[in-house]
Amino acid sequence: MTVAKILGWMGASLLGIGAGLSSYAISNETRAPLKSLTTGVPPRGIAQGNAALALLAARRARDPSAGVNALELRLARQAYRAEPLNVSAITIQALAEKGTAEAELRWALLELAGKLTRRDSLTNMSLIEAAAKRGDDAKSFAWISRTMLTRSSAAMAYGKAMAAATARDGAVEALIDVLGPKPRWSNLYWQLILEQPNSYVNAAKLRIALTKAPWKQTSIEPTDKDLVRVLANAGKFDEARQLASTLRPARTAKGNLLANGNFSAEPSFAPFDWELSALGNLGASIDKDNRRLVISAIGGASGPAARQLVRLAPGNYRLGWVMSNNSPLPANAISTRIFCGEANGSNVPQIMIPLVAGKHQENVKIPHTDCQWRWLSIDVALPDDAMGADILVSALSLA
Repeated sequence: MTVAKILGWMGASLLGIGAGLSSYAISNETRAPLKSLTTGVPPRGIAQGNAALALLAARRARDPSAGVNALELRLARQAYRAEPLNVSAITIQALAEKGTAEAELRWALLELAGKLTRRDSLTNMSLIEAAAKRGDDAKSFAWISRTMLTRSSAAMAYGKAMAAATARDGAVEALIDVLGPKPRWSNLYWQLILEQPNSYVNAAKLRIALTKAPWKQTSIEPTDKDLVRVLANAGKFDEARQLASTLRPARTAKGNLLANGNFSAEPSFAPFDWELSALGNLGASIDKDNRRLVISAIGGASGPAARQLVRLAPGNYRLGWVMSNNSPLPANAISTRIFCGEANGSNVPQIMIPLVAGKHQENVKIPHTDCQWRWLSIDVALPDDAMGADILVSALSLA
């Protein structure tokens, strides 16, 4: 074999080895960047940026407050020179700018990294944190939304953070444009809101704002009814009533303060529409075709069959009703009870009006007290030895 052939074979072998090392470097520059760098062959830019990120992530796993060190910064700068669009390199350099004077540079670099990709966890997390520190809730929520859309595994954690942050001043305005397009995580957000009592009031304001142009989210969701309920349970009656009325105006006849007092529809937003009992010995339902409340009770049944919250000023009122039953009832077996629904209302006197069969009216006087919101409850109290009864109530009014 001639020298020329030997050199040719050696050259070919070296080229093959070089190509193999280069392929190895390329295949590992993302998933194993440190291994890629050990080859010492190009390309190195992406591997250097990813190596810096991997080193920082490993240290943050042990210490979440760890910052960028000198080695990571050097790798990031080398990566940036070779690959100016390497997201890891840009983000690492941004996080290395810690001083107050460098805050705008840090933010500019992070925004640049964010424009290059939506899927880098460190970039997204850093943008959320930086926007929060700047007091820019709109951008903070926008980046949380982007993270939830691109990383479904992070949706729960970020959703809880957003639901808790809804309680902050200015959160309503910041969240309108984020929730307006109804992102696919919006149902999760409204479910998580129900676990954040401090956010109830702002959540109601936000939901009302979303019914207006340009978003016009007027379809009623199960979480809307739940939000009305938890607001009322928390004593936020005015806010709860405003939300319920915005989503579905109360069905009230002229002069009747009771919603759905003619029982012409299924209840929509309890407790400002009828809250119906569904117990084993006492149940109530609305027969909307015949416009009546149907109460079924057996011996020993006791408690409210149907009730709703009403805002009542002190003064004189008239309660009207029509009632029938399939069998004779003991005295005071069914009555209307009006009592304070507010937390401090236990000492406010209750008003009891026995209901009897036929068409009737009774005068009712609401005394001067601090209580504004009162329950109007149709109560049943049957002795243990009483026969079961089916009771029909219609045309119930309070005027």
